[in-house]
Amino acid sequence: MSEQIEKTTAEIPENVVIRTKDLRFRYPEVDADAIADVNFEIKQGEFVLLCGSSGSGKTTLAKCLNGIIPHLANGEMYGDVWVSGMNTTDVELYELSRKIGMVFQNPEDQIFSIRVVDEVALGVECQGYKHDEIVERVQYSLEKLRIKDISNRLTFSLSGGQKQKVSIASSLAVRPDIIVLDDPTTDLDPISKQEVMDILAELKQEINMTFLVIEHDLTDLVEFTDHMIVMHEGHIIYDGDPAEILYDHYDELDRIGVRIPDHVRLAHYLNERGFSWSDPRPLKQAEVIEYARAALKQDPKVFGALQYKDYSRKSDELVAEVRHIDYQYPATNFKQVQDVSFNVYKNEFLAIIGHNGSGKTTVMKLLLGLLKPAGGEVLINGHNTKDTAVTEIIRDIGYVFQNPDNQLFCNTVFDEVAFGLRNAGRPEEEVKENVDRVLKIVELNGTEEAHPFSLSRGQRQRLAVATMLISNPKIILLDEPTTGLDENDLAGILKLMQELIEFYDGTVIMVTHDMEVVAQYATRVIVMSGGRIILDSDPDTVFRDHYEELRDLALKPTIVASLSRQIGDPNMPYIPYWRFFASQL
Repeated sequence: MSEQIEKTTAEIPENVVIRTKDLRFRYPEVDADAIADVNFEIKQGEFVLLCGSSGSGKTTLAKCLNGIIPHLANGEMYGDVWVSGMNTTDVELYELSRKIGMVFQNPEDQIFSIRVVDEVALGVECQGYKHDEIVERVQYSLEKLRIKDISNRLTFSLSGGQKQKVSIASSLAVRPDIIVLDDPTTDLDPISKQEVMDILAELKQEINMTFLVIEHDLTDLVEFTDHMIVMHEGHIIYDGDPAEILYDHYDELDRIGVRIPDHVRLAHYLNERGFSWSDPRPLKQAEVIEYARAALKQDPKVFGALQYKDYSRKSDELVAEVRHIDYQYPATNFKQVQDVSFNVYKNEFLAIIGHNGSGKTTVMKLLLGLLKPAGGEVLINGHNTKDTAVTEIIRDIGYVFQNPDNQLFCNTVFDEVAFGLRNAGRPEEEVKENVDRVLKIVELNGTEEAHPFSLSRGQRQRLAVATMLISNPKIILLDEPTTGLDENDLAGILKLMQELIEFYDGTVIMVTHDMEVVAQYATRVIVMSGGRIILDSDPDTVFRDHYEELRDLALKPTIVASLSRQIGDPNMPYIPYWRFFASQL
């Protein structure tokens, strides 16, 4: 290590485990820096939340911290990063891995072993510890992540939540100074997500480890976050106390697309209307609900007139019929879908919700014709999927992947949208006319010559929608549309879906774990568990009348539904989520 580096390292306080100085990074063949002028410190034992708009540079920063940049990623890096006193450019990755662990958004990206216990042991074994030390660390991690009972299970047989806990246990077993978690709960159902967050909160209290969590949904994190960093367009714009940032910079965070937790929105709303509390910047949900209850006693009309949305069916035209379907995957001993029946009508915005493994994704595949039901039948615009080729079905039903990058493969935006029509042999004049029309709908006109992967995540999501709209499908399937999107991009996609319903006679079916999105946008909700339909009604009815049932099904009701439930006044009616959000915030 050079004398200059030794001198700089010596100036870093002993309790600082991460420091960056004038950090900048640019990917190859890109004109702009992905991150620039990044300077911050993280102290030992802190729980740090890193958030910001889509494409703001959060994941790039994480790669700089764990040494992937500059050791493995191509590009130009300037400035310095110190982790536990080591300059990341001057140490090998295996040395850094002892000090900083990484948990990715998709646990399958980092699970290599067949059995759970072997996966948790893998990192410790690679560090060369003795057998007794390995056993002790593995058992500790299994117990802390509450997965000791599945230690001999096959990793590929686990649910999404279990896999994520295994990934965290694997990092914990190495006992690094720091663990970085990049969107660790995005694909989990609400209760699994809450369980992972609770485990992290417990670890924060019990061991002197530093956690840096990258997240879009802040609801379950802010209560135990010590330090918050907000990024936008590659720069750190706020760095400090979470309550101060969320409340003092509320409007700016909202403008750039940070998903402000609903209970913070609620407290901000009450503060703006002159209600005073012991803590004007609360971060705990229980405190906010208590404040809201007190405000309602002072002024029963604090949230305005409590009227209800019209969820009545707009059309009796059937676009899909699902009749008593069953499906069981090969080499399994249970049915993923059992005796499921429902109709879908034109102009509906239908949400299908349920815990991980409830059968939602299987139903989506059956609707698309990718799977054929073992029993019963699926009809799309009158065509039975058993007797109709998938190429015919997808003319009437379009599918938008959870990750838009999985369905983009051309070199320009225009070619991406035009691919389907060209593949069908349509004249080029007709192709251009239709591509121009669709790009205007999704507000991507002007990007025709851009490479798809030069677009932001939200723009790529809209591009994926455009590739599907070009064939004028009657039904649009959305798979977890909230993944990886900030508030602005998410609202843009879902409002686009509403416009397609209203102006283009579309029908939307959405699978999601995000109860707030369901409450705000859906006109009808199907709740699944154990491969069966448990509930089928409008959002207000589902969240109001089946509150406890949702919790029993590992589905966490919205903050507003919780507020309504906990008011405890029979004369105080349920506050509809859509009303609260659309009219009050």
